[in-house]
Amino acid sequence: MIQYVVKRILAVIPVFIAVAFISFSLVSLYPGDYFTIAKMGAALAGQDPQAVHTALRIQAGIDKPFIVQFWIWLVGVVTKGDFGASFSGASVTRLLFSPQSGLQWTLVITGGSMLLAWAFGIPLGILCAVQHKKWSDIAISAVAYLGISIPAFTMAHLFFWIMYKFINPLIISGGVWGLVHYDLVNAPMSLTKFLSYIYHLMPAFIIVGAPMFATVVRHMKVNMMDALPKQYLETARAKGVSEIRVVVKHAARNALNPLISIAGIMLPTLITGSILCARILGLPSFGMVFINGIARQDQHLLTAALLFYSSLLIVGNLIADLLLVVLDPRIRYT
Repeated sequence: MIQYVVKRILAVIPVFIAVAFISFSLVSLYPGDYFTIAKMGAALAGQDPQAVHTALRIQAGIDKPFIVQFWIWLVGVVTKGDFGASFSGASVTRLLFSPQSGLQWTLVITGGSMLLAWAFGIPLGILCAVQHKKWSDIAISAVAYLGISIPAFTMAHLFFWIMYKFINPLIISGGVWGLVHYDLVNAPMSLTKFLSYIYHLMPAFIIVGAPMFATVVRHMKVNMMDALPKQYLETARAKGVSEIRVVVKHAARNALNPLISIAGIMLPTLITGSILCARILGLPSFGMVFINGIARQDQHLLTAALLFYSSLLIVGNLIADLLLVVLDPRIRYT
């Protein structure tokens, strides 16, 4: 098992390098660059636009061949954890991990959405399988289908409409929901402030986690319906094992394995949903760093943001594979 874990972790390294190369290539091949806009300013100032543009590219180090730029950047990332300098002059590493980047809130929204989706999706999926074609199965399946079919940005706007129409129109001001009640913004952390955070983040958890919740419910139901008629469960029932124990301990445990194997693949849906939802609800999000990098063609900043999102997917799949080792003793690794 340890040998497999080490091999699986080492296998991530070439994937990471390949993703870094693709991310750097996509940004570098985009027409123009951060300093293209400087040509207009140079022309208005009576200077040679091309000369000014070339000088700025040399100063930023992006005049070198593509492969040389990538190698310098990759060595800095691997050896120093340095993602280069933003063309605005600030360190990309500092921009990524500063409180203003919204990275921590993106991780909170993504993690909270996944936690709620699995916490509610697994038991409800089991219930749907046990109560197949009954009213509870029909109701839960209907909610799941709505969750997977309505886009995050539509759900966010529906949330605003419901709050404005049926709760209190004064709660929403300028389309901003916020992180915490305005009375508690500058207050020290307390139980009241913590609960206010949960209250304000709950819509984001629900909106972002809805597609994953629907996926978990549907896969868990299908896997459970496939497992329940198995002969080993009939043997357990014949031995006098209670139905709850048969369902929860034996059937559900085996039904979880295929679901865990696709957990990492579902992460991009959460990430995309968190960007859109945070933007509409007015919540701080790392997605704005990514969007600003695209708008300004800030090469190093945009590459680092792409690499961050790709790393989440890589790590998610790695965790899913390692969980299968722990939960499924039938798997043998050599």
